[in-house]
Amino acid sequence: MENKNKNILIGALLAVVFVMAVGYAAFAQQLTINGSAEISSRWDVHMTQAGASATPTFTNNTTTGGTVTVNEGGLTATFSATLISPGDKVTFVVPIENTGTLDARLNEITLSSDTDGMQISDLVATTQDGNIRYTVTSPGSATLVKDNGTAQVTVVAEFVNNPSGQGNAQNVTANLTVSMTYVQA
Repeated sequence: MENKNKNILIGALLAVVFVMAVGYAAFAQQLTINGSAEISSRWDVHMTQAGASATPTFTNNTTTGGTVTVNEGGLTATFSATLISPGDKVTFVVPIENTGTLDARLNEITLSSDTDGMQISDLVATTQDGNIRYTVTSPGSATLVKDNGTAQVTVVAEFVNNPSGQGNAQNVTANLTVSMTYVQA
């Protein structure tokens, strides 16, 4: 009799273990985890028209001029210089602002104009359109800190004597567009 009670007890224990295993397996298959995430970061790195300047340097008492226009989104600036004689130049300065909540760094500068060739070395890019040579000095890859980090891009347009250009032409004009791509630092 004692053996019979032991067998019943062992059978009952095995049945309980089996029921627990089946219950656990069913529970594990129906496990649902709910959650949500919210991103409150804001990306806002741009060039700004406010504070942009064009400073002429001229020879022979000529009147040179230049304009800089920053597009509405602040990602592209267009520079236009009218120079009268060799040696004249216009220096443009355009502020760059980071008013977002993420740090940023400069990844790429793109120049476009009717160029005879573009040369880029380190932080300076030069391109020449006829008798006007543009030299673009980038702000570099230093981090623009979030919430009002600032930098600037400087562009110099200079009238140079270029044998393959417009000779000793006077009153030459050329345009340059500078686009800057920033990434999260």
